[in-house]
Amino acid sequence: MSFTTLKIAELRQIAEDFAVDLPNSKNKAEIIAALAEEGVTWDVYQKTIKNIEDESVEMEEVTPRFDPKKEQPENTVLVRMTRANFRYDAVGYTFTREHPFVAMPTEKAEEIFEKEEGFRLATAKEVQDFYA
Repeated sequence: MSFTTLKIAELRQIAEDFAVDLPNSKNKAEIIAALAEEGVTWDVYQKTIKNIEDESVEMEEVTPRFDPKKEQPENTVLVRMTRANFRYDAVGYTFTREHPFVAMPTEKAEEIFEKEEGFRLATAKEVQDFYA
């Protein structure tokens, strides 16, 4: 099997999952070429699916969810991941698409902002709207 057996909608979803831009790709061949250009081959895709399935079978990890009502220490800031990743671990904190907000000490947040891209300060209102 290969990418050519999939429908365009499925290929677009794969491109989105792997954060591959498809600005002008309208047909299968162009989407497959964009995936290949970013190093997403059929084997890579299959291994990723297998790894995701294996991880979900091994253990269901519960990512802490930000509770806006919980009292936070004084030097705590709220950081939001704006990256396209499903999950990203940075300086001991885990961000996911389902839970892109993490409360952390100011020093850790500054460390993330210096070393990583796709993170910014968030507001409590933004969190409430996201989880509402």
